[in-house]
Amino acid sequence: MNESKLPFTARLAYTLLSLVLIIYIAHFSATIAIPLLFASLVAIMLLPIATQLEHWGFSRGLAAFTAVFFFVIALLGVVTLLTTQMGAFVSDFPQLQKQLIKSLDSLQVWINAQFNINAHKQLDYLEQLAMGTLGSATTFLSQTLGAVSSLFIFVIFVLLYSFFLLLYRSLLVTFLVKFFEEKHRDKLVDIIQQTRFIIKSYVSGLMIEMIVVAIVNCVIFWMLGIKYAMLLGIMAAVFNIIPYLGIFTAIILCMIVTLTTGTLGATFQVGISLLIVHFLDSNILLPRIMGSKVKINALVTIIGVVTGNLLWGVPGMFLAIPVIAMLKIIFERIDSMHPWAILLGELPEKRKLRPVKKK
Repeated sequence: MNESKLPFTARLAYTLLSLVLIIYIAHFSATIAIPLLFASLVAIMLLPIATQLEHWGFSRGLAAFTAVFFFVIALLGVVTLLTTQMGAFVSDFPQLQKQLIKSLDSLQVWINAQFNINAHKQLDYLEQLAMGTLGSATTFLSQTLGAVSSLFIFVIFVLLYSFFLLLYRSLLVTFLVKFFEEKHRDKLVDIIQQTRFIIKSYVSGLMIEMIVVAIVNCVIFWMLGIKYAMLLGIMAAVFNIIPYLGIFTAIILCMIVTLTTGTLGATFQVGISLLIVHFLDSNILLPRIMGSKVKINALVTIIGVVTGNLLWGVPGMFLAIPVIAMLKIIFERIDSMHPWAILLGELPEKRKLRPVKKK
């Protein structure tokens, strides 16, 4: 039976059932899906390097290995850059807890003096807030340190998957071409080419944006005399690539750390600086780097980031936009799925109505 002849209720039931199955499979396949998706992004980003090496006479395997090796060297450089300050931050963590409580006590006295609010009413709330924050931070730190081995294994699998995706990319494309009917092959090849171009542009743009924002953050924090300036600047730049939600997480974390190591004025300076940098990045830097490569509306972006967090945690927040971009490319080239592409995209530009000429 033709799907278009089905009643609306049946088509709605099929759509909802498909969404439930996709979410169920995505949730329980996280162990395989997350590193494979990250590896796909890395492989697409390294594809120009591998292709150029092959043009220089490298074999397919050697070119893939060399491209991944360059990526590992760059990754080790970033890790080495952060190791010193991260080690100092971890060693100072118990003292930072005590300093945070003292800073909150000073804030309590200032609020009492300025706004004449009863200090006893503030005390319970501030202590609960401080201990809740410290407890969450302590739990997060302990889980992070305890999961170093899991993170190492995760990175190893991402690198292995990236190597094999580069090595067997022709085999994968041939499989997809042979899997679908011949009448759909032109659309399939177009989808593959557009997906590769969009994801490469998106990931490369994010890397450039993150590097520029990290440098600006570190310079500003260094000029303000903030302790752990490099660590906080890079951390804020990493969170900044999460649309809409990342900047607020970065501001809260950086302000809490600054409150434990500096004054209340420096804490507000850090928050204001991050807001200004994010405003300039969103309105000047990001449009110039990304252009109009990924046209996804803000509502879908927020829903995608939240859904990615619910399904896969923090990795899901980073993967949400590339996955939505790939889905949008597929939906645009399938007639029956074109309404979903319209839902994911931005508002259409208003066109001027031309007056009708009377005969």
